[in-house]
Amino acid sequence: MKTRVLKATVGLAAVLGGLLIAGPAQAADGPVSARVYAEGSSGSGGIARADIDFTSQRGSVFFDFTVRDVCPGDNLPVRAYIKLVGTGGEVGLHYVGSDTNGCGADGTNFGNISVNGSSPVAKAGVRVCVYNSTGNLRCKEAFQDNPYT
Repeated sequence: MKTRVLKATVGLAAVLGGLLIAGPAQAADGPVSARVYAEGSSGSGGIARADIDFTSQRGSVFFDFTVRDVCPGDNLPVRAYIKLVGTGGEVGLHYVGSDTNGCGADGTNFGNISVNGSSPVAKAGVRVCVYNSTGNLRCKEAFQDNPYT
């Protein structure tokens, strides 16, 4: 009787112990979207969105990277960037492009973009800005955490 109880206890401990072993972090892959509003406007501005798939500590793919100018017209175009934040706090900013469809409902899709950081990336995301001839006026960004770091 004591032998069976001991074997059952050892077996249960082995199963539970297996559950406690640290595995890879749960993936933070998925959609990311940032929305910027033009100052003093009634809802105008821009949106950048993509579906991020982290492939390693340094790599990620931004699927269907899209930027859209939101109306009513504020006479300000929008542009989008990919932003990477390294595990040491370093920042990388990659210009993707501007919306070329004006206030079209579908925006401009830049397709799939693969990015590899020069060091481990803690998080990656999109940045969208309204701008004029002097530069970016307002920007917003959104991120996903890299499950590999």
